[in-house]
Amino acid sequence: MEPTLRQLRHALALERHGSFHQAAEAEAISQPAFSRSIRRLEDTLGAQLFDRTSPRVLPTAFGKALLRRAREVIDQSEEIRREIDLLRGLYTGHLAVAMGVFAAEVSAAAALGELVRRHPGIRCRSSLATWRTVVERVLSGAVDLGTAEISTLRDNEALSVAPVGQHPVVFFCRAGHPLLSKRRLAKTDLDAFPMAVPRAPRRALGLFPGDFVVDPETDDLIPAIEVEELVSARAVVLASNALSIAAPIQIESSIRQGELCVLPYWQPGMQLDYGFIWIRNRLLSPAAEMYMDIVRELEVDRARRNLELFEEFCPQA
Repeated sequence: MEPTLRQLRHALALERHGSFHQAAEAEAISQPAFSRSIRRLEDTLGAQLFDRTSPRVLPTAFGKALLRRAREVIDQSEEIRREIDLLRGLYTGHLAVAMGVFAAEVSAAAALGELVRRHPGIRCRSSLATWRTVVERVLSGAVDLGTAEISTLRDNEALSVAPVGQHPVVFFCRAGHPLLSKRRLAKTDLDAFPMAVPRAPRRALGLFPGDFVVDPETDDLIPAIEVEELVSARAVVLASNALSIAAPIQIESSIRQGELCVLPYWQPGMQLDYGFIWIRNRLLSPAAEMYMDIVRELEVDRARRNLELFEEFCPQA
């Protein structure tokens, strides 16, 4: 006899709660029935999987080996169920998407609104996050799709990656900033002021001025003022001498109103590079496919407009 999915779920619940009573409650069965399920699993495998002598039930070495595989089996089982339901049309009207901060402002958020306008019955859930958090949410299965910085993801074997937008970005500051007294700027001029931006991939090292620290665990660049959305970055810039970056299309209205100014500084390679990411070999829902098509439609106009603004605001580039 082989272990059943039900028994594997019970083993995972026991590890999670560390108590037969709490795990049984979480699985909505009686404690005696739960205990029998674990005992039968141990009998099937011929090994003690949990140490019951301590106040908290802990997995043995055999149990740890089982639990590693159990998670994979349960995940695969749920993915099989999801794909069957997709083919039956049960998930057609659902979409969960995680958006990177730049992609969201340029096209991803507007595309979600357009999707709902065209298909009012679709149920959507979106979240805004840094590019690395978007990746984590996609890989965990928390969302169907992500839109994020992809320059470091193209070789990721766990993900499917589809480029969407490449837009030049500019440095901006508040009106009246000391740097605006100069007609041209060098990177050393900007180094004297803190940057208010989200964490950046390592490729940005050397492109961005200011004091960045490399995270030893993720290799991300951590700015002097770390923000998770551009609303916060703009607020910090307006209230201080901090600098930030954006695609011109993101700050056009603030520039027209005289609140923000584009700095006369640019380097090749200063551009957004974002796209879609999803779990490799995972079947996307019809809602996700429709959403991706709408983002691509919007990106055509956004790319044209952003380039026009870039040439207007940063003619020295």
